[in-house]
Amino acid sequence: MWKRVFTLLILIAMPLSAGCLDDLVSPAIVPTGETGPVHPRVYTFPFEGGEETIRIGIDPAVYAGAKEADRRLHLYKDLSEEEWIPIYYQAFADDPHQEPFYADLIAAFREIRDRKGLDDDRYLELITAFVQSIPYRTDDSLTEPKFPIVTCGDGDGDCDDKSLLLAALLAREGYRASLFYFGDETHMAVGVGSAGCHYRNTSFAYIEATNTSYVGIPPAVLSQGTVLASDPLVIPIGDGPRQYTACDQIRAIERALSASRARAEALVPEIDMRAGEIEAKKEHIDSLGARITDLSGAGEIGEYNRLVPEYNRKARDYNDMLRSYNTLLDESRTAVDIYNLLITHAHDRPGSYLRARAYLEEG
Repeated sequence: MWKRVFTLLILIAMPLSAGCLDDLVSPAIVPTGETGPVHPRVYTFPFEGGEETIRIGIDPAVYAGAKEADRRLHLYKDLSEEEWIPIYYQAFADDPHQEPFYADLIAAFREIRDRKGLDDDRYLELITAFVQSIPYRTDDSLTEPKFPIVTCGDGDGDCDDKSLLLAALLAREGYRASLFYFGDETHMAVGVGSAGCHYRNTSFAYIEATNTSYVGIPPAVLSQGTVLASDPLVIPIGDGPRQYTACDQIRAIERALSASRARAEALVPEIDMRAGEIEAKKEHIDSLGARITDLSGAGEIGEYNRLVPEYNRKARDYNDMLRSYNTLLDESRTAVDIYNLLITHAHDRPGSYLRARAYLEEG
């Protein structure tokens, strides 16, 4: 979540002799006179079965200008949030001085796309995995969003910083991209046009930019236990024809996550109960075994022979209980393992889908 208070300057427009003031003035980058070598950034991040590395250079004049920019929105008339919030965030994504930065970054993505033969869904996931890998960091001293070039140059950002970067990149690669603005929960995410993974009453799949997670699966809770209960304000960033179509696989992964977690949780009390029964059974058998040993040493053959069949029967029962317990334990471990694998491999949707489908079919 962001920890921000928007700084709005609501001004009174005075009559001027030549024309009039615009209704608002959005944040804008003014490159500085700073010269020198480009600011290099190297990002290595997990994707599918391995890792990818992206190296980009950031223009120091544009980066410095973005850092020093007035990131407040100056309003000259009363506008509703639904009117000024989209204009405000679109200014950060679409400032023209960032286009060379976007182009360089996209060139690096396209090299990976072509080398790996990625389709549109996997290419979207590549860009998403990159942005999600950027460390999440919120700075209470910053009251406005960063320009995407600053987020990439700084190497960190919070939810709106990273969402702006992701939405801007997807838009420039022809995806129908938007920002999801959750005012009530002070959160921001990304939406991408989707063939079926629609979030709430939108036509977009949800993408959480703050951490590695699947496209189309919104978080159950945010940090500090916050639940996204409100409908987001949808802020258009790109209107290209590309959309996300791997929704059937995402739904299978979501079902496997839900089923494996539910099964693991359901088995906990039964495993605990059986473990207690096995422990009590073992103590009884150990006590009976010690009694039989004492009888053998004392030469009390009659009582010894009477207790041996009882000991053997209880030992067989114990072994049956232990086998049943181990079967439940294996089932629990399988459920926990598949859940943990799916949770930690959101950067590999194709691989996760194969494992999810296998688990669902076995179940």
